[in-house]
Amino acid sequence: MQAGVDFTIRQLLPSDRIKSFSAGDSSAQPLKTFLQKQAQHFHGAHIAKTWVAVKLQAQENGTLAEEAQAAVLGYITLICSEISLRNAYAIEDCPTANQYEYMPALKIARLAVDSRYRSQGIGDQLLALAIAIGTDLIAPYIGCRFIITDAKKGAIRFYQKFGFTLLESEQEQDAPAMFLDILQLPEANQVKPTK
Repeated sequence: MQAGVDFTIRQLLPSDRIKSFSAGDSSAQPLKTFLQKQAQHFHGAHIAKTWVAVKLQAQENGTLAEEAQAAVLGYITLICSEISLRNAYAIEDCPTANQYEYMPALKIARLAVDSRYRSQGIGDQLLALAIAIGTDLIAPYIGCRFIITDAKKGAIRFYQKFGFTLLESEQEQDAPAMFLDILQLPEANQVKPTK
């Protein structure tokens, strides 16, 4: 574990060092495989957009800057999607929307932090970025009410601290669906994890 790592978040670049990314245990191996084999191609083809956290290095003048080929400390991949709430959640401010089976959503398709850099706030910042993109850049211009993910069992509490709700019918699944109603956020522009 690194103490007090400085990092920045930006879109994935072809020059980023992804080979050294450590997913940790074998259950997270698909996250490493996606980053190394598909993320760049999907990003360029506008199939899925990947944002990365990269380490900053102290410069001689005291400023922080990225290395020429920055190592990826964590990443989040976002796609357009939809969710079927299956009568588990009612949209009270627009009751007629409840007649439709699917609602528009921004999906967190992948979220991973290098096992050597966990507990540094990287995952929190990546998720906060996704919420900000949904609330500030997508929802004001395109119908998009929810942010969703298929969470691994070990990540459910992580998403819950940001206000995500587990779909009742999904609780026993290996990767249950979770959702966040972006219009129910107390301060959409300043999302912070709840205690």
